[in-house]
Amino acid sequence: MQSGRGARAALATAAADQMVYNAVREGSAPQRVSLQSRHGMRNAHVVRAIAMMETNMEDPPTPYEIAEEIGISTRQLERLFTKYLGATPKAYLMQIRLHRARNLLVQSEQSITEIAVACGFSSNSHFSKVFRGHFGRSPVSHRTTLN
Repeated sequence: MQSGRGARAALATAAADQMVYNAVREGSAPQRVSLQSRHGMRNAHVVRAIAMMETNMEDPPTPYEIAEEIGISTRQLERLFTKYLGATPKAYLMQIRLHRARNLLVQSEQSITEIAVACGFSSNSHFSKVFRGHFGRSPVSHRTTLN
C-alpha cells in the first residue's frame, strides 16, 4: 500500500485514466498517462509486465507466465518489481485488481459478483475478505458509503 502524497497521486492518476473516453481528440490534447509516467520508471520489462497484468484482469497471469512472456526469469521479475515498485509481482497484481474493483464499485452498476469475476476473483467471499483487508471495509459497505 502507498501512503500520503504517493497514494494521492496514484488515486488522481487512476481517476484521470477512468475519465478518458474514446473520442477523436485534437493533436494538442493530452493522451492517457503512460505506464512509465504513472509509475515513474522506464524499465521495459516492468512496464510490459504491468501492461500484461492490466489487460488480463479476469484471468490474472501468474508471475511465471508473465516472466515467460517477457523473456526473463521469475526471479528477475521479482527483483525488478521489488526495485521499481517495492512489491512482488503477485502483491502488485493484487493491488491492481483491488483498485480496479474499487473503481467498478463506485463507477458501475455491476453486482458485487460481476465485479469480483471481472477482477479475477473466483468467489465473493474471497473477494470480500481481500477487499476488506486492503481497504478496511467490505465492498458492499464501500459502495453504500460512497453513494
